[in-house]
Amino acid sequence: MSTSIQFIDGLDEELGGVSLRKRRDSNTKIVVLVFNQLKAIEKLRAYRKQISHLWLRDEEGEIRVSPTGVKFFYVGDDELSKAECTFEVHSEDIFGRVMRFLHRYADDHGFEYNAN
Repeated sequence: MSTSIQFIDGLDEELGGVSLRKRRDSNTKIVVLVFNQLKAIEKLRAYRKQISHLWLRDEEGEIRVSPTGVKFFYVGDDELSKAECTFEVHSEDIFGRVMRFLHRYADDHGFEYNAN
């Protein structure tokens, strides 16, 4: 099974980048997924106000997360230049699972790890 990321069940999105952060006041990890375009927005223009779940799917199964924030960046009046989807991970077990997914996604789609 290949890896996939979906805002709408059955509609694969293409990830442009990932940023990992940690809250200073707790062990909560923050995952920021960056998309250069979103098929979900193109398919349903009103969808951008209704993003409540994100599915990360791979050979281990499905991770369903609830985004804590979604930011849209535009060029001009209406052309989406990128979108950032943020979600928090509160347990080390789940963070480990998310990291395994991200490594598989990177392998499947030609990404490289870059520590900044």
